[in-house]
Amino acid sequence: MTQKELSRLFPSAFYKDGMLLLVPPDSFRKLEGNVIEKSRLHILVCEGSMNMELNGKSCEMKGPSLLDVLDTVSVLISRTSSDLKAWCLFITFEFASESLKNLRPGPLNHLLERLYLPVWNLSKEESRILEGQLLLLRDTLCNPKHYYQRELSQTYFRSFSLELGNIMFTHDENGDDAVPYISKRDFIILNFMKLVSKHFMEEHNIDFYAEALCISTKHLTRIVKSMIGKTPHAVICDELINQAMIMLEDDNILVSQIAEELHFSDQAAFCKFFKKHKKIPPMAYRRKKR
Repeated sequence: MTQKELSRLFPSAFYKDGMLLLVPPDSFRKLEGNVIEKSRLHILVCEGSMNMELNGKSCEMKGPSLLDVLDTVSVLISRTSSDLKAWCLFITFEFASESLKNLRPGPLNHLLERLYLPVWNLSKEESRILEGQLLLLRDTLCNPKHYYQRELSQTYFRSFSLELGNIMFTHDENGDDAVPYISKRDFIILNFMKLVSKHFMEEHNIDFYAEALCISTKHLTRIVKSMIGKTPHAVICDELINQAMIMLEDDNILVSQIAEELHFSDQAAFCKFFKKHKKIPPMAYRRKKR
């Protein structure tokens, strides 16, 4: 089940269409037994434990801990303890992009941790801090008449992400939850993501990244697809779309300027690209965000 499909299992106060779904501890067990797919999510276990399968592989979470998984991972919660206290936060790419803008909380190697060690062991204080942000987000969702509900939801998700990023940096410095072994494939993935982050605006061709990594385009495509479930081209497109949405929110930046800064051949090529991925022309997207 996707985030949208799961939303139907919960009261409307738990979600905002196209934005997020926040499942609090007293309703968490409704997720048990459902295969969750194509969803970007965080699970915070404050107390108790649960067993689950991540892409068919068994995994156990004991509180306090956090699960951070990409939308390419399927999650099945198979068993929960009687004393379980857990939250689940689902977010869409669009909501995360709007909330975080061009901010990337946490260290770059967090990509590898999400792939190999998606469960982060937390201290009680770290768990308390993250739960505090989720409580604020819950209270905001429960108040649909609040004039700034959307803005507050973005603010509290951003705050949650920054607190999580701070925890990741702390663990990274202390060597906690570190990936014990970096294989050649891991090295390629990590450096590919770093290169994309640095060069996606001017380099859209996969050949550039393959050459920089001293491997063939075919080999890079095979590794990226097998590791994160997307092609290198899709990863680059995601970054371009994210940056385009950020720039479109500024009315002072012309669409022609955006096309130029993102190194499209012309404005028409950029508009065609944006509409293909967002199902809406750039100017219509800009008007919608006003």
